[in-house]
Amino acid sequence: METIKKSSGLAVASLVLGILSVTCLGLLAGIPAIILGHIAHKRARKQPDQYGGAGLAIAGYVTGYASLLVSAVMFSLLLPHLLLPALASAPKKAQQINCVNNLKQIGMSLRLWSMDNKDRFPFNVPAKEGGTLDFCARDAEGFDANSWRHFQVMSNELNTPKILVCPDDRSKSAALDFASLGAGNVSYQVRSGTNIDETHPEEVLVRCPIHNNEAMADGSVQQRPRKR
Repeated sequence: METIKKSSGLAVASLVLGILSVTCLGLLAGIPAIILGHIAHKRARKQPDQYGGAGLAIAGYVTGYASLLVSAVMFSLLLPHLLLPALASAPKKAQQINCVNNLKQIGMSLRLWSMDNKDRFPFNVPAKEGGTLDFCARDAEGFDANSWRHFQVMSNELNTPKILVCPDDRSKSAALDFASLGAGNVSYQVRSGTNIDETHPEEVLVRCPIHNNEAMADGSVQQRPRKR
């Protein structure tokens, strides 16, 4: 009797683990159930006089495989729900990054333009000198209604009007060229004023009203929390 108990120990363990795997422990018990079940079954087939419990072993690894199948089905059902938030946020994150890159290029272009105009940005330079001071129309916060005009005189520095449209802005479309540039081709808001220059690095120079990213007068870009 003692020999029978020893010889069927692995098979019994496999069955117990198999039952636990389909009731509560899942893969934690299912994988050991399969391994022990196959070992016990192989021994019982090759040396039936020493090892018994072949039926128990089969039941053990079958229930172990069943737990693997159940776990796989549950994982396949849950995986989309786990991935969807990440997949949904990925395009938005990419648009946010592209917006920051646009503002960096715009900020650099403004600084290049100012270097050729006595360290003054376009909105502080009279039209007769090639600037846009005459077209300034600031609101209470200093953001200009004629941002497109300030960008228009910077065609050489900006190179392309495409960067003037935030990738997340569906209300604007990129102009074909700077000659046709208008308010409908610009997302970004220029903040004009005599205090907006490189001697006041903390001043906001350009803002994206969608992402609330801000290009500062010193050329840096700050990613502010989106306003609600």
